[in-house]
Amino acid sequence: MTPLLSVVATSRNDAHGGHLLARMQLFVEGLAEQAERFRLPVELILVEWNPPADHPPLVEALDWEPSEHFQPSVITVPPELHRTFPHADGLPLFQMIGKNVGIRRSTAPFVLATNIDILFSDELFSFLQTGLKPNAMYRVDRHDVLAELGGPNLPSPAECRALPVLREHRLDGLHYPNGRPPVVRRPHGRDRLAIKPAVKELTRKTAAAWDRLRLPKLHTSGCGDFTLTSREIWFAMHGYPEWPAYSWHMDGVALFQAYAGGTDMVNLPPPMVAYHLEHGEGSGWTPESNRLFDRLDEAGVPYLSTRAYRSLARRMVHGGRGFHPINGDDWGLASHDFETAVPKPVRP
Repeated sequence: MTPLLSVVATSRNDAHGGHLLARMQLFVEGLAEQAERFRLPVELILVEWNPPADHPPLVEALDWEPSEHFQPSVITVPPELHRTFPHADGLPLFQMIGKNVGIRRSTAPFVLATNIDILFSDELFSFLQTGLKPNAMYRVDRHDVLAELGGPNLPSPAECRALPVLREHRLDGLHYPNGRPPVVRRPHGRDRLAIKPAVKELTRKTAAAWDRLRLPKLHTSGCGDFTLTSREIWFAMHGYPEWPAYSWHMDGVALFQAYAGGTDMVNLPPPMVAYHLEHGEGSGWTPESNRLFDRLDEAGVPYLSTRAYRSLARRMVHGGRGFHPINGDDWGLASHDFETAVPKPVRP
């Protein structure tokens, strides 16, 4: 099979967020079924980062159905390499470095960076067959859904796509079917991750007004769950920032890099959407809780503050034409040889 699309995600078998294996299984099943039904050649590159020794590896823990149009592989980044990074004790998985490992080793002309709790609408998958252009970056709205994953049988991916929507992540922000619930806002403190060169600090009010004037309106809401562009553009950007920190805002940095490089930024309209299987509170970001950041602060794990993120975006957008790579030529851990497993079908 010669793939048209590489789908890249990273994970580990550690029960993160609750029912992690169930969410991963639905992700794999949904992608396999749609690839075969729409006859779209897809390679899935699942990067298993720092696998825990007391759990089976993902190639064994998940059920796989390779087919004519779906070829999965699992690349393992071992614990001994993970431990060489700062903050390795507080953060067991460096999501963006892991995704870069997959992007760097992709083979298709187009690469979708996503996560392991995502399903795609049929309308979106149909577009992927013929609609992709090499000098474009594609984004979609994300619809959060709550599936019952603790029972004896998993719902099908199709059943999950038909669930009521908890919230929608659109270009203009969050939307709720029954109105916006109260949001617990985090106090604006100091930058948790310093960006060099240092820039003059602005007050929050001044910075927000400045951003409205100087920054393009890009669809950064939930962008880590669906960022699709050509392999050529990913390589020009050198992938995502490889800071050894929590991935907050790093997915948005890639969008501003692509924009600064002259990429056409395409926001696909509904019903071309990505469905997100809701995880446990505090395991990832949810707008109704601060538990994620409280947990990161307690563990001493840095993350990119909104202030530093906007400052970096301004410098990229107004720093001259180009992709402004943050990483060096060895991005995606290119100099490392990793074990790669090709899963066998459940039924021979």
